Amino acid sequence: MYKQIFVPLDGSALAERILPHVQAIAKGTGAKVLLFRVASSAPAAMAGEAPAEARKLLEGEQARAAKYLEGVAKRVKDAGLVAKIEVSVGEPAVEIVMAAEKEKADLIAIMSHGVTGLSHFDMGSVAEKVVKTSPRPVLLVRAFRTVPRILTDQEVWAIKG
Repeated sequence: MYKQIFVPLDGSALAERILPHVQAIAKGTGAKVLLFRVASSAPAAMAGEAPAEARKLLEGEQARAAKYLEGVAKRVKDAGLVAKIEVSVGEPAVEIVMAAEKEKADLIAIMSHGVTGLSHFDMGSVAEKVVKTSPRPVLLVRAFRTVPRILTDQEVWAIKG
């Protein structure tokens, strides 16, 4: 069913909590794992540097993103899986959806960072944007409730409405 699992990471330990889920699915299906990171173009844009300097800053961001992904890929490969990496630049949710389409990913696996409050209202989460816009199936794992538990009767009724 799954031949390629697309895994966007932002460099945080929290985002990497998706990896055990991905590894379990990949081991069970024989899927390849594509690790993806969007390098931030903000330092170059905010620096107000000349184009050559801005390009140099962006290249540094891309190199750091690739080095990070290579380290993650090594761990995935050490678990007996096939992994490759890809780095992009741009708006994270857009880049994730476009790259998953380009790669014909069978599944996008992403962590929800559990951001709430005003900042979430203003920007929305990357994971939420990916879920809403991707034509590909998305596995979204909540950051702060990864241990399964049984719902209380009150929670069940709240869900049923």
